[in-house]
Formats: sequence, C-alpha cells, structure tokens
Amino acid sequence: MKSTAFPADLRNTQQSGVILLTNSILDMPSYTYAVKAQRLLRSRGYPCMIKRREKSSERGCGYSVHIAGSSESAVKLLESRGIPYSVVNDGGESDDQL
Repeated sequence: MKSTAFPADLRNTQQSGVILLTNSILDMPSYTYAVKAQRLLRSRGYPCMIKRREKSSERGCGYSVHIAGSSESAVKLLESRGIPYSVVNDGGESDDQL
C-alpha cells in the first residue's frame, strides 16, 4: 500500500494566529471498503489516507480512513455511494495530527 502524507500546510496547526485544521477518522468494516472510500474521497478532492489500527482494537477490520478536516460532507458522499463506515472522531481541536 502506497502511503501518501498530507501536505505540510495541512499538518501544521497552531492555536494562535492560524486557522486550526482538524482531522476526522472513519473506521471501515474491511480493507476493501477503506480503499474504495479513499479512492472516492481523493477523486472529489478530500485529502485522506488509510491507516492500520492497533491490533488491540476491537473495532472492525483494523483499518481507518483519516480525512483532513471535518467529515460531514465526506460522510454524505460515502453514504450516497453505499460505502459503510463508523465515525470514530469527527474532528476537533484535540485531534490535530494524523
């Protein structure tokens, strides 16, 4: 699996003087759905990447899709295409790095 890092300006967040960018995490039921979600989201301009979860995790297959920014519109896109997911983190100030 080819890993693509987010551009530096999307990874750098600061509390003062800069807009805080958030990240959203969607757990996927299978690696196949994680890849489908990533391809669809990237084709629509959403910076995202697939990450393997800790083996101790009891949620799903062990893969998550990490999306730069809030996931509201990305989730609507996945729903419209019938791609299942569960939201783990919908972005927030405490989640500023992938």
